[in-house]
Amino acid sequence: MSTLKVDTIQNTSAQYSSTPLQIEQGRAKAHIEMNGTGTIAIKKSYNISSIVDNGAGKYEANLSITMSSATYCVVGGSSQSDNRNDNVMGFHPYTATAIRMYSWNDTGTSTAGEDATFVSAAVFGDLSS
Repeated sequence: MSTLKVDTIQNTSAQYSSTPLQIEQGRAKAHIEMNGTGTIAIKKSYNISSIVDNGAGKYEANLSITMSSATYCVVGGSSQSDNRNDNVMGFHPYTATAIRMYSWNDTGTSTAGEDATFVSAAVFGDLSS
């Protein structure tokens, strides 16, 4: 295997450039797309080792990497297969090795946890050295 070492990566028109550090800091460190109903299952993932069903609308994704701390950014969403768009997705609390995801119905009459057919999340932040 070869290693390419550079200070800057630049496109051919020299209009855009990035350092390896900028690329490392800006890319997702982990992501998951999963089925959140019935027997939950990972559809696609990166740096996710396993998932746990913690009850209605409650999931935990274990990272196969370690974040530098429990303060990092998670973005994602959840929805139902019947094209409903009234699910809300939350993430809390974080640990350096897992993300906890919460999906609930926000129709105005109920805020109970609700399993979602489609669940996805991406993790951004610094890795542990």
